[in-house]
Amino acid sequence: MKYKLAKFKVLLCLLLIIGCSSTQSSIYKPDDNSSGWKVKVIKKAAINDEFVCTINDSTVVSASFPFIGDNFEKAGMYRGKKVMMNGYRNSTTSKDSNGNTQTNNSYQIRVFIDDKQVDKFDF
Repeated sequence: MKYKLAKFKVLLCLLLIIGCSSTQSSIYKPDDNSSGWKVKVIKKAAINDEFVCTINDSTVVSASFPFIGDNFEKAGMYRGKKVMMNGYRNSTTSKDSNGNTQTNNSYQIRVFIDDKQVDKFDF
């Protein structure tokens, strides 16, 4: 019984650490005659959350936040255009009534194509 309870606690902790993945998207028009490109940012939940930028379902840029630091910048190319993804992390720490400390992170990811901001995504 103790073994099953310990195993359950480990599994529960892993689920809390991993969290949930989420996706946000926008449309970018490279020119007036274009139907537009679907730009998506996917947050893959992990210990050091990974963000993936896709355009029309092709992975262009993938980056994670460093363990020390609160931002990243990574570049890639799509159809001859420079794609830049900037990420910023805001961490807040709070204590509950039992004195337990909890840290919550929020993220802002900005995507640029040829130095023009396509959109910003808040996670």
